[in-house]
Amino acid sequence: ADGGRNVQYPADVRGRFITARRITFAILLAFWAVVPFIKVHGRPFLMLDVEHRHFFIFGGVFGAQDAWRLFFILSGVGLALLITTSLSGRIWCGYACPQTVFLEGFFRPIERMIEGPREARMKLDAGPWTFNKVARKVAKHTVFVFLAALTAHVFVGYFVSPYRLWEMIFAGPGKHPEAFAWATALTGLFYGNFAFFREQTCVGICPYGRLQSVLVDPDTVTVGYDVVRGETRAKPAEKAKNPELGDCVDCKRCVVVCPMGIDIRNGLQFDCIGCTKCIDACDEIMDKLHRPRGLIRYDTSRAHNGGQ
Repeated sequence: ADGGRNVQYPADVRGRFITARRITFAILLAFWAVVPFIKVHGRPFLMLDVEHRHFFIFGGVFGAQDAWRLFFILSGVGLALLITTSLSGRIWCGYACPQTVFLEGFFRPIERMIEGPREARMKLDAGPWTFNKVARKVAKHTVFVFLAALTAHVFVGYFVSPYRLWEMIFAGPGKHPEAFAWATALTGLFYGNFAFFREQTCVGICPYGRLQSVLVDPDTVTVGYDVVRGETRAKPAEKAKNPELGDCVDCKRCVVVCPMGIDIRNGLQFDCIGCTKCIDACDEIMDKLHRPRGLIRYDTSRAHNGGQ
């Protein structure tokens, strides 16, 4: 109500979708880290050598005079993203966006490892500054700074040969001040983003989330809540007395696992990044109640609201 930020403490969840996302994250992170070292016919697979104005893309060599090709590359990527969104919603955000991959694949697992699960993190942040809290916070942010620096140096490796970058690191900042400045600035940017800003990047900065509402229609496949099946919400004991009540028990498990802090039962929202955590969380509850899965699922908005 006061305009302040509601800090998110997403709970842990298990399921087929979170497993698929973790495998995807691992593949993407490994590919991202290895690409600067890959060579094709003796040339880098992908490197934008700004210093010498040579751009190596998939083994091909391009110069500044080939900048006009960027129009076709960028427009092709943009069109592919628009088509993907119109068909499958924000699957890019949930599975392949660097913001999601680094945050969910690197930083949040480290945070959980050091500070504990959701309840422990909330209690730690709300409590006084004891030795235990200081030790955990220092350990967490030390690892975060290291990960941010590692991410920044790999990123710089896309503009400078990683072997030359290694020589620059040992030569010292005074020998290569520009590279040092870029690495330092990127480290600060990544650290601030993944340690503090987090979901606000998706909500307040990324234009793609804002465009979602004009890219989807009732037949776009998105993560959603089956309103017809779920309403009216009722506890298991109430539904046992009245089978006409809905399957949703209002446990709010789908809410506490959401990294964006939204309630998927309120319909499609631009905050939703399609991470599918709510699907796994709801399926887990349905399994315990011996009810069919799919109360929250991938489907069209038309189907979520009772249409065909």
